[in-house]
Amino acid sequence: MATIMKRQNESLKYLEEVRQHMSRLPSIDPNTRTLLICGFPNVGKSSFINKITRAEVEVQSWAFTTKSLYVGHTDYKYLKWQVIDTPGILDHPIEDRNTIEMLAITALAHLRACVIFVIDPSEQCNYSVEEQIGLFNSIKPLFLNKPTVIAANKIDVLKLDELPEEKRQKINSLVDEGYPIFEMSTLTGDGVIELRNEACDRLLAHRVESKLKGKKAGEVMNRLEVTQPKPRDNKARPPFIPEKVLEKKSKMETDSRERKLERELELELGDDYILDLKKNYVIAEDEKYDIIPELWEGHNIADFIDPDIKEKLDNLEKEEELRENAGFYAESESEDDDEKRNIRMLARKIREKKGVMKIHSQIKKASTKPKLPRTAKKRTRSVSRLRSEFRELGVDLDADGGHYNEAAVGRSVRPVKRRRMDSEGRIRSSSRTPRDESGVRDKKMKQKAKKLAKLSQRAGNRNAKKGEADRRILNMKPKHLYAGKRSLGKTSRR
Repeated sequence: MATIMKRQNESLKYLEEVRQHMSRLPSIDPNTRTLLICGFPNVGKSSFINKITRAEVEVQSWAFTTKSLYVGHTDYKYLKWQVIDTPGILDHPIEDRNTIEMLAITALAHLRACVIFVIDPSEQCNYSVEEQIGLFNSIKPLFLNKPTVIAANKIDVLKLDELPEEKRQKINSLVDEGYPIFEMSTLTGDGVIELRNEACDRLLAHRVESKLKGKKAGEVMNRLEVTQPKPRDNKARPPFIPEKVLEKKSKMETDSRERKLERELELELGDDYILDLKKNYVIAEDEKYDIIPELWEGHNIADFIDPDIKEKLDNLEKEEELRENAGFYAESESEDDDEKRNIRMLARKIREKKGVMKIHSQIKKASTKPKLPRTAKKRTRSVSRLRSEFRELGVDLDADGGHYNEAAVGRSVRPVKRRRMDSEGRIRSSSRTPRDESGVRDKKMKQKAKKLAKLSQRAGNRNAKKGEADRRILNMKPKHLYAGKRSLGKTSRR
């Protein structure tokens, strides 16, 4: 099996090259509606396809920028259209055309499409009008059974009416042959969409005609029959339309509209127009422009609207009027006695004192001096100071029932609970036996176990191991450092 595959190696390599080449070719659907753009190099073919599609073909000022077929898509009359941009074609025999030109010739020969032949009347493409018409006549056999449209590009530089008489007659000769000419400018966009629409309409009409000429269309037409009733007398019988339908139709007419649209008002007023969305609210005129929040404190205002709010508000206002007339809110002079005046004066002093203490606290916090520990500070608070300050404010702290007379007592320290030990000095409350005593019968056996533990650590100490994490040095005295004199010979052997 391996020998057979080796023999087919060259063929498989060729197939792989063909596959890679075909993957680089544009995906062209030969059965869909297609617009094919052709003409001399640098006449504006790529700019035209960029205007009507999103192909984004490279556009440059030199010739033969487009070296392959580029495909774009556009929409017209709710249908999808395929637009193909071909490389430039020169006017010489087919034997002298290169591979790039043959791409355009092959597309023209094998694709059923509407051909758009682009010419440049301004001759900025370095080819005269006569040469461009000669190219059209030389490839005219490829346009058979295809709708063809001629596009005169770059009218922003020179229009067809501004051409000399000789050149204009040669272009008009193409019109006499049945090829329509449309003016456009891919730079300004004038006439580009009109040309695309005309080409699409011509292709649709051509496809319908070709289908009607086929065999399938004849079978369908034979099944269709159009009947025309014969009149039985000379009496006119117009269609009957009910009166209500006519009234409804008259109301729906735009001329009988009572209110103008906002767009109409904007066009009439111009810069003086202001969009007012509240003027059509179905509420009272004096309440239309009140500020009503939609949300308040996280709740929707519409959930708390009471339909009887106005009635309740009127009842409250009447009740308040009755209270005011009855003297409910009138303050008597007898109530403002000496006791209330003293209370107000005391409250004012307390507020002032509170403000002073607040200012002192802020000054202390803003201070940048080093702070002393509490042991070095003097005592700033005491019961006597509290009593004197409150007496200044008029508060009596010596009244019965108060607890201000009690002296400040320091916090008592709870004594430590005495530990209970056994006869051997162990704490009775300890729950675990020490590791050096677990499994030991008596004191003699304990000393023997400690001695054995020290002997077991001696090997590690000899190897300079300080602990479990310390590295081990295998030889503290290498031989080449403490051996005798070196004899004659090479030292590399050591």
